[in-house]
Amino acid sequence: MAETVNPGGASQKPGHVLWNGSITVSLRSWPGDPATAFLVMTGAHDDSRSLPSCDVVSTWLPEVAQRGYSRVRTSAVAPSMQRVLQDAGFEVCQELSLLRAKSPLQIAPARVSDLQLRTMRHFGGRLKESARTKILSTDAAAFGPLWALDATSLRDALLATQRARLFSVGTDTCEGFIVVAHTGAAGFVQRLAVQPHLWHTGLGSLLLAHGLRWLERQDCEHVVVNTESSNAPALGLYKKFGFQVMPYQLNVLERTTSEQAA
Repeated sequence: MAETVNPGGASQKPGHVLWNGSITVSLRSWPGDPATAFLVMTGAHDDSRSLPSCDVVSTWLPEVAQRGYSRVRTSAVAPSMQRVLQDAGFEVCQELSLLRAKSPLQIAPARVSDLQLRTMRHFGGRLKESARTKILSTDAAAFGPLWALDATSLRDALLATQRARLFSVGTDTCEGFIVVAHTGAAGFVQRLAVQPHLWHTGLGSLLLAHGLRWLERQDCEHVVVNTESSNAPALGLYKKFGFQVMPYQLNVLERTTSEQAA
C-alpha cells in the first residue's frame, strides 16, 4: 500500500533561499522525506538559463548538511543546469520528456461513457483542507511516495503562474484531478493524476480535455507538460492531444550531502 502525503506538511523544515541569479534556488524538505533536501529552482525548465559555477554549487552542500539533511534532490532541470550539477557530484535519478502543443489545440473528444456524468469541480483559489486531503491522497496513489506532492508543492503548483485552475472529478472521493495554469500566452499542465484503479478508463483524457479547453479560453498560444520518459501511456495520451516531444529533456538529480560523494 502506498503512503499518502501529510496534507498539513508538518514535517517540513522551513524554506531557505540559497541563490538569486538568472534563477532562484531555494531549499526545503522533499515531500514525505524530511532527511532529503529539495532544491527548488525557478525557471529551471528553460535551457537558456544557467546555474552558477560548479564551485558555487558545491558551497551549498555544507549549508544543506547543517540543516539536518543527508541527501539533496533537485527539481526538474534543463541540460544547461544538469551539466553544472553533475560536475558538482549530482547524478540523474529521473528522466522527464518535455512536450509542447501549439494553438489551435487538438482537443480529442472524451470517450462517451458514464465518466462524463461524474461531478467536475474546479478550484481557482485556496483549497479547503478536506478537498486538499483528497487530492493529495489521489496524487500519492498515482505517483507513489517518492514523487507525490505534499501541501506545499500543491500550493506552489497553483501559485507559480499568473493564473491556475484545479479540476477534480468525484464527490466523496477524488477520482482524478488536473492542474492547468498560464502566464500570458504560455500554458502549462502542472499535474495530472488518476486513481490507479481508474487507469485506462478514459478519465485521464476527460481531465486533460477539460483542462486544455480552459487554457484555450485563456488565449494560450502553446501548452507545455513534462512526464517521465518511461511512462508510455502518459506519452501516448499527450501525443493524442497534439503534444510533440521537444528536442531536449529534463532531469531530476540527487546526491548525498557528504563531501566524499563529489
